[in-house]
Amino acid sequence: QSLQIRERLATAEPDRADFQRDLSVSYDRMGDIYRALGEGEKARQAFLQSLQIRERLATAEPDRADYRIDLSLSLIRVGLVSGAEGRRAIEMAREILVELDLAGRLPLSDKPKIEAIESILSQLEG
Repeated sequence: QSLQIRERLATAEPDRADFQRDLSVSYDRMGDIYRALGEGEKARQAFLQSLQIRERLATAEPDRADYRIDLSLSLIRVGLVSGAEGRRAIEMAREILVELDLAGRLPLSDKPKIEAIESILSQLEG
């Protein structure tokens, strides 16, 4: 029901970034549930819907570090459920966070995400 409400709000007011961002969070939560249930393709579709929203938000406001961090998290989720081709999405997530860090725009609380991504990538190699 929460997802349906957020979809209606985001559709009714497509210029409201907060409604769009809330909707992307709902898609991520649905993807997490599908993934936990072993429904990989449904999870992937939900994560892709979130990714599309987050790409639009980050493109519309490229100076918003929070939108770029959200985008990186979506890329990781998509990457983890996309098999071999998912590695590139995870690498893109790392690039976004490293770029923000080098520019001094990555919050201290988000810095451990870079190391976590490195760990994921090394596990994919092995």
